Amino acid sequence: MKKKSKLSPIIIVLSVMLLLSAILLCFKMSGKRLSSIKTEDTEVLETKFPYSIEIDNYKVEINEPKLFDHYVLFDYNVETKDGSPIEEGDFNITGSVNFPDKAYFTSADEILTKIRNNSMHITNVGIIVARENYNLYVKNPDFLISARVKGSSKSVKEEKRIDKRVETNGIIYPTKENYKEINKIFKLDNIDFNVLSLGDFDFGSFIPIFVENTSEAERDEVIENYYIRVKSGEFQKNYNLDKWIGFYDGPIKDYSKIDSSYDKNSKYDQFYMAKLLYNPNEVNKDNMEIYLVNKNTNEEVKIN
Repeated sequence: MKKKSKLSPIIIVLSVMLLLSAILLCFKMSGKRLSSIKTEDTEVLETKFPYSIEIDNYKVEINEPKLFDHYVLFDYNVETKDGSPIEEGDFNITGSVNFPDKAYFTSADEILTKIRNNSMHITNVGIIVARENYNLYVKNPDFLISARVKGSSKSVKEEKRIDKRVETNGIIYPTKENYKEINKIFKLDNIDFNVLSLGDFDFGSFIPIFVENTSEAERDEVIENYYIRVKSGEFQKNYNLDKWIGFYDGPIKDYSKIDSSYDKNSKYDQFYMAKLLYNPNEVNKDNMEIYLVNKNTNEEVKIN
């Protein structure tokens, strides 16, 4: 019987090192961004808006969120330190809030992003689907920032980014400024459109709309066949409805326990948003008419 040869410790160590090198090389070749993201320490601030913070080549101003019955409006100003141009995808930020009562809230979606050379203005909105007390405050807003490192590749596989979380301690109280609660159902072509509210802001107006017990197919038909028409003196413009967020029966059962005005037996609920972007100087808001319109038949219903 032949004796088994023993591997020397040096050969074993070299083999392990080669194996580890191969594993690391596989990660690099896979295109994953695991090694391309630097996460900075969470920054905790007292709630005193606006905040000014810096991350890599960006100066960020976080303005005070505005709390309304059905949503929270977030607003940010961003500019580069060295005056270099900002491009789409260079900088992302999203906000959230905490509730003292039971609530069903989703993370913020974009209303508007304006880029002008080295500056960016971002307006986002997070929907309050349900809560126990719509008149109550929210607390401790927090923000997630993702910034592309100066000089980094624009390729998703090769770019380098810095992620940062900003937490605040304090309270945001609800406001009714430039805000009108509607919460009324308008029927058009056998669809019940629940227009929740009308908010007037620097960018124009914002209208959340809810359709209960619908379907994804009907949702797509609504997007294709309906729009919002705004009239004010000589100003007239049409705006598409955007899909905001939809829910199936599981989440519906959850948020209907918080707000019993929802039908807990609904199979699918859909929220839409109408982003009415216009120059406020061109529109007399005291003489503004807003209609929900069927594109095909031109049938319309006034909603304000």
